[in-house]
Amino acid sequence: MNERSIRALYPMFWGIAITYGISLINALWLKFAVNVKRLGYCQALADVILATLVMYVTGGASSPLFVLYLFIIVGATVLFGSSGAVIVAAASGLLYALLASGLIAPLDLNSSSISAAGILGVYTSLIVIALASSYLAKQLEAVWRIADRHKQNLHELSNQQQQFFNDISDGILTIDIHSAITNINKAACAIMGLSDIDAQSLIGSNFSDFLKNQHADKNEKSLFETNISSNEPMDLNIRRKTDNKELCLDYTVRTLSNSLGSESGKLLCFRDVSHIRSMEKRLSLHEQITKLLAETDLFQTSQSPSTSPINLIGESKVMQQIIALIERVAAKEASVLITGESGTGKEVIAKAVHSQSPRCNNPFVAINCGAIPETLIESELFGYKKGAFTGANSNQLGLFRQADGGTIFLDEIGELPLQLQSKLLRVLQEKTVRPVGDVHDIPVDVRIISATNKDLKVEIANKRFREDLFYRLNVVNIVVPPLRNRKEDIPLLMRYFIGRYSDKSSILPKISAEAAGLLINYSFPGNVRELENIIERALVLGSEAILPEHLPDEVKLNSGINKANSAFAIAKTHNDDYTRIYSLPIDLENTIAELEKVYLLRALEQAGGIKKQAAKLLGLNFRAFRYRLKKYGMGDEATP
Repeated sequence: MNERSIRALYPMFWGIAITYGISLINALWLKFAVNVKRLGYCQALADVILATLVMYVTGGASSPLFVLYLFIIVGATVLFGSSGAVIVAAASGLLYALLASGLIAPLDLNSSSISAAGILGVYTSLIVIALASSYLAKQLEAVWRIADRHKQNLHELSNQQQQFFNDISDGILTIDIHSAITNINKAACAIMGLSDIDAQSLIGSNFSDFLKNQHADKNEKSLFETNISSNEPMDLNIRRKTDNKELCLDYTVRTLSNSLGSESGKLLCFRDVSHIRSMEKRLSLHEQITKLLAETDLFQTSQSPSTSPINLIGESKVMQQIIALIERVAAKEASVLITGESGTGKEVIAKAVHSQSPRCNNPFVAINCGAIPETLIESELFGYKKGAFTGANSNQLGLFRQADGGTIFLDEIGELPLQLQSKLLRVLQEKTVRPVGDVHDIPVDVRIISATNKDLKVEIANKRFREDLFYRLNVVNIVVPPLRNRKEDIPLLMRYFIGRYSDKSSILPKISAEAAGLLINYSFPGNVRELENIIERALVLGSEAILPEHLPDEVKLNSGINKANSAFAIAKTHNDDYTRIYSLPIDLENTIAELEKVYLLRALEQAGGIKKQAAKLLGLNFRAFRYRLKKYGMGDEATP
């Protein structure tokens, strides 16, 4: 490159340097500027000057970089509106006129000047362009405002839709055409037990996988097709993962469409109807049991729970067997041994034997062998002579002689000391007693009934009870079952004790279904005596009605879960006016089956085992009756 060429570039270098200098000045000015709009005008005018310098360097008025003026005018239009655009256009036109008129000497001496008409035309064109760009800018600004307003409206509408979506009390879940979950509302999360994080993680997941995770009883295909074809609410059973609770959902399915009318997905709307279904089952059970009760007088109980002359409460099979055994044993003189857990009512059975025996008009003397000190029990049983020991100031007959002609009941016989067991054996053999301090035997005529809650055979093996005495006492053995093994007697016992401990002048208190259910499902380690104490306590606390809160904590905490037995036993109190509601939830099928078996047995008993007669009592043909016997494994219990 020669020296002439380098000199030709000097103006360009100066132009670049001036441009950077002006930019630096603008930056410093902007840092300390107070009126930014004024600074903007100055910047626009500076840009016009720079554009003019570029044109001057690159060819003067005929330079192709004239277009720079247009960019500056458009920028001024956007920033300052029409007034700013006109001011910048006017400044551009003036500077252009200076270049075009030749007032500023061009760098290229061969360039020609432009006529005044041409300068005026360019000047007018710049003004027109400024006004046109200002108009267009206003139109664009209006469009932008409308677009921004629409955007805000759409955003607000979207927020309202989402709020409405979440405020709906029913659960809603949307699925796209690829079976991906697209949205789920708060009600659905609450029903499913999902947190906000869980709900977010579900978005985009497969709906079929979701149903599997919830252990639904329907797959996606059957869930959609069944509902859409019927257009009626259907039931969907799931097991909630958070607490493993089984839920019944009432759901409907709707098809979602896009703007073109094509299917875009499905909407699943559901609600938790578990409580409603439970109530429906409860009402259904009530109707079925009421129908059964109306068809027979099976549960029509009189004021006395038993029609037997023996005053024992119980209609269970085992209690009926005990009553029958008492009726046979009472008329005899054989010794009776009553065994059973503490509180089962062994003394009541002993009194029943005495009351039905020929000795019923003579004394019934009861003694607890475990409650009398060992040093006194002999004198208590057999009596003593005056002066037999210190404090014996007079003759004492003893319990055996007091019971002469009647019955003596030796409770807790297993607690009797060994030395007295031999003397008791002699009484049984010789039918005489010898008072303490006497040398003569005195005849006695008593019937001995004994009772124990121990296994006397184990006591014999451990040398704590005489074997020969055991066989003397155990001529007839009556085994009293624990109350937990005859739950169907609990409602009768409840009624009896409520009547016993209630004010006879007032209305008989009621017992709620929930309280009755708790008692029926309780194991009663204290047996009938414990039930009696519970009822007495509940009446003190409840007065007019017995509710669950009136029962001891051990009953509420340790009740069993055999709901079928509970509902069946509560049904037995239906006509006692203690409750009109059955304890739920239950296994409906098992409950109805239990009731059906009871009717079959009662019909067979009433018909004397003749199946055809039993079938007639139940309003069944013989084939249907025989089928039911076979169904429940009762086919061999009766004769044709």
